[in-house]
Amino acid sequence: MCYKYKSSMDVNIFVIKCRILVFILLSQETNVKAIRGNQVCRLSGTCMNCSDRNLSYIPKLPENTECLIFENNTLPNVTQGTFSNVSKPENMLKLHLWHNGITFLSEYAFAGFTHLEYLDLSGNKVQNDDIKILLGSTTSNKHLKTLKLNSMMNLLIQEDTFSLMNETQLTAIYLMGNNIRNFSKSILQRMLNIRKLSLNRNLIKDWEFPEMVNLYELRMNYNRLLRVPNFCSTLTDSLSLVPNLGRLQLNYNNILSITNNTFQCLRNLTHFGIEGNLLSLIPNGVLSRTPNIIVFNANQNNGHKALIEPRAFISQTLQTLEIGFDGPAQSIFISVSETFKHLPNLTTLDISYINMFNLSDTSLSKLLSPLTNLRYFRCYTCRIKHDLLIFLENKHYLTKINLEMNEIKTISGDTFRNNPSLKQLYLNENKIGHMKQSKEFLNSLEVVDLSMNPFVCDCELQWLISWFQSNHHTRISHPNKYTCSSPSKLAGKRVANIKFSYRQCHPFSTVEWFCMIGGPVIIVIVITSVVIYRNRWNIKHYVYLMRKRRNYIQVEGDIYAYDAFVAYNQDDSLWIREHLIPALEEGHNLKLCIHERDFQIGAFINDNIVNCIGESKKIILVMSNAFATSGWCMFELKVALSKHIEDGTKVIVIILEKIQNRNMSKSLKVLIETTTYIEWTENHAGQDLFWNKLKDAVAI
Repeated sequence: MCYKYKSSMDVNIFVIKCRILVFILLSQETNVKAIRGNQVCRLSGTCMNCSDRNLSYIPKLPENTECLIFENNTLPNVTQGTFSNVSKPENMLKLHLWHNGITFLSEYAFAGFTHLEYLDLSGNKVQNDDIKILLGSTTSNKHLKTLKLNSMMNLLIQEDTFSLMNETQLTAIYLMGNNIRNFSKSILQRMLNIRKLSLNRNLIKDWEFPEMVNLYELRMNYNRLLRVPNFCSTLTDSLSLVPNLGRLQLNYNNILSITNNTFQCLRNLTHFGIEGNLLSLIPNGVLSRTPNIIVFNANQNNGHKALIEPRAFISQTLQTLEIGFDGPAQSIFISVSETFKHLPNLTTLDISYINMFNLSDTSLSKLLSPLTNLRYFRCYTCRIKHDLLIFLENKHYLTKINLEMNEIKTISGDTFRNNPSLKQLYLNENKIGHMKQSKEFLNSLEVVDLSMNPFVCDCELQWLISWFQSNHHTRISHPNKYTCSSPSKLAGKRVANIKFSYRQCHPFSTVEWFCMIGGPVIIVIVITSVVIYRNRWNIKHYVYLMRKRRNYIQVEGDIYAYDAFVAYNQDDSLWIREHLIPALEEGHNLKLCIHERDFQIGAFINDNIVNCIGESKKIILVMSNAFATSGWCMFELKVALSKHIEDGTKVIVIILEKIQNRNMSKSLKVLIETTTYIEWTENHAGQDLFWNKLKDAVAI
């Protein structure tokens, strides 16, 4: 709109009004964005979660926000202005910016977060120079303790990457998945305050440590290490470069060996992991230099011809031991009586892949009997087939047993009668078919997993099926994987769906069986006698015909091309090929007209039917429900009846199955009621009679 003003004062007033209007509109737009942002973000306490919302800006945040999770969005350029909607940046303690496509990071991007303690920039493409400046800024922020730079696509660790990191207050830094090959001593020297360093999933083969007196936890899983790093000073082997290192993880590298000198400079080590390497030997005295060790994990090692020496595990402090080698137990454990004898405080034992199938009951008992304080025992894929009582003796404190993927065939409440503390039982994927009734024992458990066992779903297992169906207080793991393997009629069905009637599992007495079986037999005999008496003349006539047919002699020189025309439905062709043709053509030297084989190609179907019936001495009708519902079959029936009426051609009727009333036409009903037919049966004796009758009928 346009106005004409008389003085400059009016113009100034108009300009002021326009500016106020623009400010109000911009404020409203900002408020709308903030409202929309708050609608897509989730607030939990003082933490705002705006992940996976396809946002390109950080929305307005409440003043009391201490944590912002802004992951999987689009935020290519991060500057100080990026956080303009954070009204109280000084209150922010944790900032998660994982995978936002960040390519540019300004020097002062996080300057406003003066009390920031945790920063995660993982999964972005920040340039090396920007990371260098960011690391340098950690010196001025006395509160920042944890920095995560995992999977930084463009990050290339160089000597100067950490050059500005003097006197940093960081205590934890994560550099996982960055394809780091070399990590020099000079880089680590700038991390003197670091307590936790994670270098998982890189390409490190070997390195040298500087003195890092504050380092407590070091993770180097999934690298290419060939040996355990040397943590001893070059000046003297008794001086440790990491005197306070308590946790060391070297899982899934290429480490070939450990010795009793491996831990000579790690006297404060409490947790050690070397899982998934290539160890072939755990030697005597391997724990002699670690007086504070609590956890030792050497699981899933694939060294050649693995051995555990008798005095390898001697420790008063070890509580958790995990070992796993691929091989037979009798060769891996050099001494079954000594292996676990010197671990008085061991509470968790995890053994994997060690084949105990051929280990004798006595040897297995000797191996595990010293572990009287065990709380958790796991033996995964050990091929255990032994009675569990053998190695559960004196395990009064066991609370959890995991024996999945073994070859245990049966258990009961008696199996664990000496384990009153047991609360969790995992026996999935064994060979349990039956279990003795143990409802009281199962009800005492908090977690039970018996899934994927080959249960025999019969009356002996009815108690377990009933318990499974009515169980409401015990947490059953994988309830959909409890299925029957036998009997065959129940194979594959879920145990929860199996139901047995009372009589199925409570059979009748001898007297009851006699009454139930003898009574119907007597009734059948009476009815049969009555039927035979009423039809005695028909039976006599049938016997006369049978005797007469035996004297039949086939006359050569017939003018017919076929001995019999066979009318049948295509659905019954399998029976024709497998039964009728072999019996009459091959067994009795008769020639049959089979439409699949003998109809003239190119001729009309009705012409083929009429011509072939005319060239056949007899007509065989193979009746079934498919025959009764087929139009062409009904046509063949009508032609056959006409032929029978006109020149007396014999029609032989075979009933393959009971014809349902809804498929019974009038002509078919009359034919069946007025014609003596031959009925097919699956009974072997009945089949012999069937073929005798049919051959005689065709031959006459």
